[in-house]
Amino acid sequence: MKSLTLLNALYPKSCNCSKPNLVFLKVKNRPSMARCSNCHKQVSITANTPFQGYQSNLAYISYIIWDMVNQYPKVMTSKEISRKLNLSYRTSYYLKKRIQIIFSQLNDKLRKELFEELKNTENTDQKPIAVADSVVLFSASLKANKYRSRRYKTGTASIYLSNNLQGRQVGCLVHTIGINHGMTFYKSIPLNNQHYLENDLNEKIPKNVTLYTDEGYTFLWDRPNHKMVNHSKKSKDPRYNLSRDRWVTREGVSNNGAESRNNILKQSFRSYGYISPRWSQLYLNELSFLSNLKFKPELRNLLSLGDDAFVLEVNRSDAQENLTNNVEKYLYRPLSLEERNQESKSSLINKINFEKFQRLSKGLKDAITVNNQFWNQNYIENHKRRKESKYNLVARKLWVLLELKKWTSLDDLVKISGYSRLEVLFILKKWLTVGLINMSKTNERYMDTYKIYKKTNDLFYLLYSETKTQVKANWNNFNKKIFKNKSYRSNRKYGS
Repeated sequence: MKSLTLLNALYPKSCNCSKPNLVFLKVKNRPSMARCSNCHKQVSITANTPFQGYQSNLAYISYIIWDMVNQYPKVMTSKEISRKLNLSYRTSYYLKKRIQIIFSQLNDKLRKELFEELKNTENTDQKPIAVADSVVLFSASLKANKYRSRRYKTGTASIYLSNNLQGRQVGCLVHTIGINHGMTFYKSIPLNNQHYLENDLNEKIPKNVTLYTDEGYTFLWDRPNHKMVNHSKKSKDPRYNLSRDRWVTREGVSNNGAESRNNILKQSFRSYGYISPRWSQLYLNELSFLSNLKFKPELRNLLSLGDDAFVLEVNRSDAQENLTNNVEKYLYRPLSLEERNQESKSSLINKINFEKFQRLSKGLKDAITVNNQFWNQNYIENHKRRKESKYNLVARKLWVLLELKKWTSLDDLVKISGYSRLEVLFILKKWLTVGLINMSKTNERYMDTYKIYKKTNDLFYLLYSETKTQVKANWNNFNKKIFKNKSYRSNRKYGS
């Protein structure tokens, strides 16, 4: 009875009469049937749900869900279900898969609700803070990985086998996104690059929300409230190697919320000896939903106590599909070796829709066109590829430090970024030429003081390298476009 109450609350059924009142029947060999007391029409409660065609005892559903909710953060494996219910491993495995689909559908609903809530937090006193990070689960052994260790070769090196072994993915790379003192969401991704990380962030966190990450997210220039912490910051004290500010900056920026979530994830997944990357998203959705239940007490009461006072309907288009189609929606498809090699090549091509491109200035449109033509070549020399990738990385780090439509001193930018004055001016020269910024120059006490004004929030990939003939012409163009402010000296003999 409790299982039928739960399924009817999540997937409501109706007989389409004027006064529907479904009453559960105790019919032999038909435990999922309900009949309307008004029109006497019979309806199956498990129809058009993940439990359509389920032949085992319905009481197992509510019992296992109740146990999963109360065991969190420990997860329940198929073998544990088999021991508790005295079922075969195959039956327990498919029971867990059906429950995982329900959790995945409910978790998608919670994600969409949270996204809408975060959109409307600009006028509230308590500003939510989002955190993001990535973590590796079930990495490849060193023998099958050319003895590459994650300690020195980053996280993605150890989830793939060696190319001699077809480069198959055996580990899981997980992107963690959460709200401090709020919900958590996980996603299985093939590579730790801009394409996958940025798309996942845009799905779950609005761009107006404050976001704390480490320095692996320097590509985020369209989020004005994005702040980073440097985990490799060196100490100024010669007695120590690393600074204590590498975890929490003096401004209070920290992504420890994401690190703690990664710790819970790794501890929970120790119960599984190993999971295939193909099924990783289902297992991640299960853990994510169980962790988010504490922020929805009515939904928790429904799943653990059978209280149907709270109803969170699942999308009907999702519910009306059979088990196979529902599972395929949450399957993770690993990249082949050829696809991975193609994506590993740094290709800094600007992808802009036609309407937005037409609104840009002529100089910026020409610069974007030249950049895209360069990266669309079939062969690019390695030293040119490395140079442009390095310059664009420096540009993204500097762009994040500038405030929109405010004047920023060049000396402050050099001090915060850690780059030399010439390196920063080299990037600013290109931005000024294409019209992304304005700059002013003032001569004070025989020194040139520069200020930068950030005109737009969008930064595009550009070509920063110059030939010998272009260097002098570009500097002359730079000096023409800069605003020069006159400083008047006082006639007093001493002081200013």
